Amino acid sequence: MQEDIPSIRIRRLSCVVRPVHQILIVSIAVVLLSLLYFLFPASTYHFYPKCIFHEITGLYCPGCGSQRAVSALLHGRLFEAVDYNLLLVVSAPFILYSAFVFCWNAFSKRKMRQALFYSPTFVWMAFAFVLLFAVLRNMPWAPLRWLAP
Repeated sequence: MQEDIPSIRIRRLSCVVRPVHQILIVSIAVVLLSLLYFLFPASTYHFYPKCIFHEITGLYCPGCGSQRAVSALLHGRLFEAVDYNLLLVVSAPFILYSAFVFCWNAFSKRKMRQALFYSPTFVWMAFAFVLLFAVLRNMPWAPLRWLAP
């Protein structure tokens, strides 16, 4: 005997939340997090979560120092941010460009393409760069030791 199971329609979240609403939600989150990192710098206040990878292994992951780097950038201290996490500072323009294109496409009839970010070559190069950064920042020699936070 086969029981009749009523079909339940499940709508994807992306269908329910339109791009304009996504932008609004993300913008509010970014503003609140920016205020948090600006008013309570990560280098001074110690209630921010610690890197689990660093706590377990003693090695620095590619993201170690990012919270302090964001705080330094919000206070206009670029060189201090580079000292905390060079990878975050280098990737910030790419992230901002991607956010700009997403917002542009949500409000404009003329769509912009992000061919660079969807290229397999770019993805593999970015992966290799992050992996190389993770390895180099854990080396004990003088020029590479400066990559550690």
